[in-house]
Amino acid sequence: MRRTPTPFRAVAVTATLSALLLAGCGGDEPEVEQTPPAETTEESSTTDGPATTDGAPTTEAPEDDGATEEPTDAAEETAAPSGPVTAADGAFQITPPDGWLDVRDQVEQQVEIAVRDDEMTDDFFVNLVVASEEPIGDLADSIEAAAEQVAGADGDYEMLDPIEIDGTDAYGFVLTRTTGGVEVAQTQWWAEHNDRLYVTTFSTAKSQQEASQPIMEDLLSTWAWQD
Repeated sequence: MRRTPTPFRAVAVTATLSALLLAGCGGDEPEVEQTPPAETTEESSTTDGPATTDGAPTTEAPEDDGATEEPTDAAEETAAPSGPVTAADGAFQITPPDGWLDVRDQVEQQVEIAVRDDEMTDDFFVNLVVASEEPIGDLADSIEAAAEQVAGADGDYEMLDPIEIDGTDAYGFVLTRTTGGVEVAQTQWWAEHNDRLYVTTFSTAKSQQEASQPIMEDLLSTWAWQD
């Protein structure tokens, strides 16, 4: 009889963030609107309108001018890194591919890193999100139970052989699920370093899983612990 593992808070957060981030970037706004407070939801609905205005500032009510400024502010929060991106806790760095964006400012929950491609492929932005929490203590033995928990009743998962992330053992699995009408493949890698558990989720459209594999490998190869 297998014992029940410690609740996987980082996994749940990371999986949720990846799904919401991808759904939001892919244009499936209703799913994202469930997470932000009511004020944010109202702002989102306002920004949808001006997208179709052609010269509206001179013909429509002045309120449209204010609404069209919202996307500009949001765009300023999204930056294309010119080099390595450092985790929020300072423990490691990764270097995203050219054209990728640092989108931590678009995520309400606390994460170490959230980056995504600037171009959509098959209604989806490839992205990588890293969350952290206290270590489990028996990571190698708990990883399959974690895969079951993250996949849930509606997802399928497959265990992967362990790898090393900058010299640290990482245990992983790939799961598939449907998010916002898009079939998604998410690969998670779990690694413990200096009394922290780091959970990395690489997400892509299922149709692009094989083509995106080298991107994930390149991202992980740039991972550098800072201590």
